[in-house]
Amino acid sequence: MNDSHTLARRWAALEPFVPLVTVGDGVVVTAFIAFGLWTHGIEPWTVPGYTLRTAAPFVIGWLLVTPVVGTYRDRTWSSFRRSAAVVGVTWLGATLLGGAIRSTALVPGAAPPSFLLVNAALGLVFVVPWRVFVTAATRRRRRRARQPATTSAD
Repeated sequence: MNDSHTLARRWAALEPFVPLVTVGDGVVVTAFIAFGLWTHGIEPWTVPGYTLRTAAPFVIGWLLVTPVVGTYRDRTWSSFRRSAAVVGVTWLGATLLGGAIRSTALVPGAAPPSFLLVNAALGLVFVVPWRVFVTAATRRRRRRARQPATTSAD
């Protein structure tokens, strides 16, 4: 009975955090794609629709891979090494799925193997530090939650 209460408290504490991190993941992936556009001479802030259409396949890929890999599972945030590894696998899967989506006529661009390799490698530079930050924040939050509340003497 105690374990179920502990699990329920963890889910209650983590639930509001997961949507925020999911939005952050989407922003980081979109920022990476925008950076890529900028390095190719396209100013992403002048063509926001194009930027979002270019980022969408990789954001969709991310969202499809996360439940399979366990990107938002509680234990993923238990260590920096685990977080980096899980997020790395998630990004590699998102790159492959995003490349497959990008190869269709629905979105701008193509996905030759050289593009996918560069996308996979450089994307890690964006997503891994972000999620290491999230892991640090989560661990700090959990440490604070475990500390007994202090009351001031009246």
